[in-house]
Amino acid sequence: MKRPVSLFVAATLALTSALAGAQTRVVTLGTAGGPVLSLERSQPANALVVRDRVYLVDAGNGVGRQLLAAGLDLRKVEHIFITHNHDDHNADWGTVMGLAWSTGRRGDIHVWGPAGTESMLQGFLQYFAPNARIRMADAKGLRRPNDMFKAHDIVGPGLVFKDDLVTVTAVENCHFHAASAGGARSDDKSYAFRIQTPDKTIVFSGDTGQCAAMVDFARGADLLLHEVVDLPSIQRLLKQELPPQLAEGLYQHMVQEHTTAEDVGRLAQAAGVKELVLTHLIPGREEPESLFVDGVRKHYKGPVKVARDLMAF
Repeated sequence: MKRPVSLFVAATLALTSALAGAQTRVVTLGTAGGPVLSLERSQPANALVVRDRVYLVDAGNGVGRQLLAAGLDLRKVEHIFITHNHDDHNADWGTVMGLAWSTGRRGDIHVWGPAGTESMLQGFLQYFAPNARIRMADAKGLRRPNDMFKAHDIVGPGLVFKDDLVTVTAVENCHFHAASAGGARSDDKSYAFRIQTPDKTIVFSGDTGQCAAMVDFARGADLLLHEVVDLPSIQRLLKQELPPQLAEGLYQHMVQEHTTAEDVGRLAQAAGVKELVLTHLIPGREEPESLFVDGVRKHYKGPVKVARDLMAF
């Protein structure tokens, strides 16, 4: 007996079909914010599909399953771009590499991320080594993961990567603030990515607070995918669920290093972006879309959508 298809999945499939003629589309694989598990939203990840190639922007927990749910073959992922080294954004890029290797990919796989990405790959290869040794004994002809998996630390703003279909540039956003007593160091960077394809300019904000640099960086983009928070909702939840000291610290992080709907609207309007997609929603607990959209519309006159997992743009 066939399982019924939900209205949301049916609508997503219809939209994906409508976009099939375009050279470029973005699938929001995970739209939650923060290192929390949810049955409604997966952790942050986006698939940029250009013709028959799949590029990943962020790779939170469960991204491999989300690629499958989106009808995308993870073995086609050759390049992964990580905005910053928080675990809701980088937890599964190694897993994607390992799954692709285990299921038949033989070409190199590259990950591009802030300082620390290259050392993380060495840690993953150490973790993966017993599995790889045993599987390579069982199946002849497998490449050594050490030869196949490649990591690249982004050295600063500017050009990150270019091939015949995409050009990826980065700018440092306003998510990490260097602190003297632990916390983020001066070499801990958080980036936004601007990706030019044959027919679209797409900007991924990454996690960021209010950031003047983002206006010029996003200027004229066909699509801006930007994080968003609702501070009153966050404050209520933190008070309900966490000890006061921990709640206050996390709330100040939300105030300083994330962006409210009104500030996203100001940015989108100033940059003249053609379409805005809100993602990385916090709290992301089935709030009405109006909670975010109404704030944006006070300032931004273009189309705005609240992303859900597996939507295509």
